[in-house]
Amino acid sequence: MWVSRNLALTWQLTEVHGWGLVGVHTALYLVEIGRPPLLLHKPEPSSLRPENRERLDCLMDGFRQISAIAQRRWPHMLMLEGCTVLHALSNGMQPGPLSSVYRGERNVGVIAFEDTGFDEGVLRRARSYDRLVVHSTYNKALLAEQGLDDVGCALQGVAPDELPRLEPVKPFGDRFVVFSGGKLEFRKGQDIVIAAFRRFHERHPDALLLTAWHNPWPGTSADVAQSPWTPTAPETGPDGRLAIAAWAASHGMPADAFVDLGFLSRGQIAAVLAECHAALFPNRCEGATNLVAMEAMACGVPVILSANTGHLDLIREGTCYPLADQPPVADPEGRRRGWGESSVEEIMETLERIYTDRAAARDRGERGAAFIRGERTWRAFARDFVAAVD
Repeated sequence: MWVSRNLALTWQLTEVHGWGLVGVHTALYLVEIGRPPLLLHKPEPSSLRPENRERLDCLMDGFRQISAIAQRRWPHMLMLEGCTVLHALSNGMQPGPLSSVYRGERNVGVIAFEDTGFDEGVLRRARSYDRLVVHSTYNKALLAEQGLDDVGCALQGVAPDELPRLEPVKPFGDRFVVFSGGKLEFRKGQDIVIAAFRRFHERHPDALLLTAWHNPWPGTSADVAQSPWTPTAPETGPDGRLAIAAWAASHGMPADAFVDLGFLSRGQIAAVLAECHAALFPNRCEGATNLVAMEAMACGVPVILSANTGHLDLIREGTCYPLADQPPVADPEGRRRGWGESSVEEIMETLERIYTDRAAARDRGERGAAFIRGERTWRAFARDFVAAVD
């Protein structure tokens, strides 16, 4: 029964993080066009919206069947005849654990990478796949420089029905609200946000910073201490969560100017963004195109984006506020090609532009929303992704 399902996914379907969303929307599209995929990793149904859980329930029988067969064959690898297996890869072209369990007639590596070090081991792993698919022109260009030309590219998106355009209810009154999201780590540049916003707040005490910096893997936040703006990373509390508000306070952020939102569920995002006058993403590197930034743009928020790496696929004239000053990030090991260090001064100037001319900022936000909702949807991604795999 499962043999006819010619695409198989090695990663978990969930609506909690980017990889999971890639899987969910790819699977939804494949079901819609009559090519239901084979799931090799047990989904996380509790994380899915009810309508998506219902539409994907038809895949569970295939998952149970193939899992039972794999268990009987263990420790031998299971070859899936007639299948193209999609292997989720991390930095260094490292495969996940299920890639040692399943192999297809074709094997496609899927990756969004930030580590630009390419030693012989990395290249050997890359060449072990029939094809690679990436999620940014930045990644595609880096692979082409290494002689890896059989590389497809599909740019991630948003689900417009998840992001209704809501009227603000103004829980913060008339304050000027700036949003910053993404799991806290050096690459995402939250240290730059703190440094710039603290100075901006000194000029405009009515400014308020809302953050969604929760990191489900808090250990990966330690590298923020590499920043020129902070010598320390947030501590992890007894509940396993980062003490983000305390970390911000230790860097001079006034308590009344900072709200840590913790983890936002899919259903909370639109309502939060409806209250924001600007969103700030001075990220040093994005291997893909930054899902949180796209969600902010889709909701009509004027978005400030570092003009580097994967963000370049989001920047179009008049749709956002690009941060053009991008000197290279310190790179002693040669693993950060293309990374950029956003200027605190340029961020402050850009926030000032938005603060001073709200009408022009709203117009730019509307153009950004039209771009993302019209061209960068998850359905468009899934269509391009499946075509790139095929």
